[in-house]
Amino acid sequence: MEVGIDIEQNERFKTVSESFLKRAFTPAEIAYAQKFKNSYEQFCAFWCVKEAVVKAFSNRKLCFQEIQITATEEGRPYIILNDTIKQELKKANAKEIKISISHSKEYSTAICIIK
Repeated sequence: MEVGIDIEQNERFKTVSESFLKRAFTPAEIAYAQKFKNSYEQFCAFWCVKEAVVKAFSNRKLCFQEIQITATEEGRPYIILNDTIKQELKKANAKEIKISISHSKEYSTAICIIK
């Protein structure tokens, strides 16, 4: 089992550039986050997930574009597993990847568990 966790100040994402968003997030993530009134909080939470996933996959460098976060209709976050992540899970003899996100007014945090 591998674990990664991250916490960030939401405020940091109020002033990020469009070019940063395009480098860090997939078009689907950008569209999803922009549905929210305070989209910067969603971007911060997604960033935390990506950081947590990268930390959990400590033996390999992942590109942020390889990690796509979305949510169920009920709002439960999950990662869309692309071929790279599927291969890494297989190498680690892992069966699943779980994520959880939490927000407060000032901070967002996320955890990733690979088991």
